[in-house]
Amino acid sequence: MQAAHVSITLQEVYQGVREVEQQAVSGSNEQEVAIPVEKAYEMWEDRERIPQWMPWITSVKVLPEDSRLSRWTLSTEQFGRSWEFSWLAQNLTPTRLQKIHWRSVQGSTGGSLGSGIDIANRGQIRFYRKTPTACSVKLTISYEVPDVLAPFAGALTPIVESILSTDLKRFADLAVRQA
Repeated sequence: MQAAHVSITLQEVYQGVREVEQQAVSGSNEQEVAIPVEKAYEMWEDRERIPQWMPWITSVKVLPEDSRLSRWTLSTEQFGRSWEFSWLAQNLTPTRLQKIHWRSVQGSTGGSLGSGIDIANRGQIRFYRKTPTACSVKLTISYEVPDVLAPFAGALTPIVESILSTDLKRFADLAVRQA
């Protein structure tokens, strides 16, 4: 019996590992808001206000030395313990009154999960004018799932979408009160 010879490059092995490691979860939700699109855009444009309607994001700080970057901090209580995770995001060029978006900077993570865990993520908020006094906002967030959670990735999407729905309802209520 002769053994079969299999040839595979390190690049192919690495690519296969990356495909497993990069299982992404994405969630989105859309909400009508009874304020002009200009006001909704202005509120989201001020990234440091985001924790007002997304309480699981405890802080967003635009870096004074480079306004294209912002430091995001997420905090949660799970499994009887407090967890904190932070990352640096690149604030991508917005499309005025249409889209604000960002993506994490590789290797910029920290917090109680440790700096060794790098969860790539990105988000965008889209704005749609409905009438002169109302708009719709659509929030989409995507992130890579750590290997340990990969088997549960599919189950996370409805959870993420539920959280985003609650956050956008909170945003709509706050926006109307402050209008």
